[in-house]
Amino acid sequence: MNLKCVAQADATKCKDIALSRENANYFNNVQWSADGTSLIATTAKNAIETFIVPPNLLEDREGPLALTSYCTIVSDGPVSAVVGYSFFDLANPATALVLSTRKDLPIRLNSALTGQLTASYPLVNSMTEAYICPNSLIFNHEGDRFIAGSDSLISTFDLSRPGQEPISSFPTGPRRKNDSHFSPAVNMRGIVSALAIDNASKILAAGTFSRYVGLYDSMGEGDCVGVFCLKGTTADPHIGGAGITQVTWSACGRYLYITERRSDGVVIYDIRKTGQLLSWLEGRKANTNQRMSVDIVSSSGTDETADHEVWAGGSDGYVRMWKNPHQQEGAVSPTFEYQAHEGETLNYAPSGID
Repeated sequence: MNLKCVAQADATKCKDIALSRENANYFNNVQWSADGTSLIATTAKNAIETFIVPPNLLEDREGPLALTSYCTIVSDGPVSAVVGYSFFDLANPATALVLSTRKDLPIRLNSALTGQLTASYPLVNSMTEAYICPNSLIFNHEGDRFIAGSDSLISTFDLSRPGQEPISSFPTGPRRKNDSHFSPAVNMRGIVSALAIDNASKILAAGTFSRYVGLYDSMGEGDCVGVFCLKGTTADPHIGGAGITQVTWSACGRYLYITERRSDGVVIYDIRKTGQLLSWLEGRKANTNQRMSVDIVSSSGTDETADHEVWAGGSDGYVRMWKNPHQQEGAVSPTFEYQAHEGETLNYAPSGID
């Protein structure tokens, strides 16, 4: 397998951001827009950047294209969570939207092309009247609602009701461990740091920094299907982990891939058949507190026989791929690796667009 760099972006050259030599900029996160035309990135300088990929990206040339920021949304504080609209279409600017959260502010919906604020959605603590800052966001597949995960709380908002509180909001468990209503089978506590929806079953998977995963019917508006913890599993002494940063369903909806900070791998659970740990990836080289995400590519359909490729970047600058780890048990080593550069590869995200 031969990989070639066709384009690159330099965070230190993003416009509207003043830098000093002692206070350099870098990318924290990057994701493709739904239509594969744009990249949405967050930087260490509290900005959200939109990069539009040129249509001649794959034409032969001597070196990689330099990507320049098309739009910069600057914030006074860190961006806690960001997600592009599920029906983002560059040809229809009204859909080119990005949702984000910051401390002491409502959830904000901005144009990814102009930066203009188009709507905001308050999530307020009823006891203190202070804004709650979610640590995870996801749009539903219909694009008419979004879900926000915060401290022991999952909230669902109607996109068509800006300025309104969530249409549903439920605690994932009592805040106090000695609460008589706490049940480890259906309750979990901690910051909800990762969300994923299986399109077929509509089950919402929610992961926490306390290393718990909860499964909820009806995209988080139904009953809790179950809760499990990554602490003490067979994989734990091999790859470690200090808090879930990403949960990803396989295209068939059977397997759940769970990524953690300060972990050398990814764990895979067979949710549909056994509900148990199936295997884990080793050699990810991600023993850092930064969010280093992975991407799962299904290369031949959405049924349970489809091939899976798991792609991940490491703190050593390498990109690695694991082929069909869901067809194995126990530890799985990388199938392929490629040195992308000499720094950390926080995200590797194949576009899925031919």
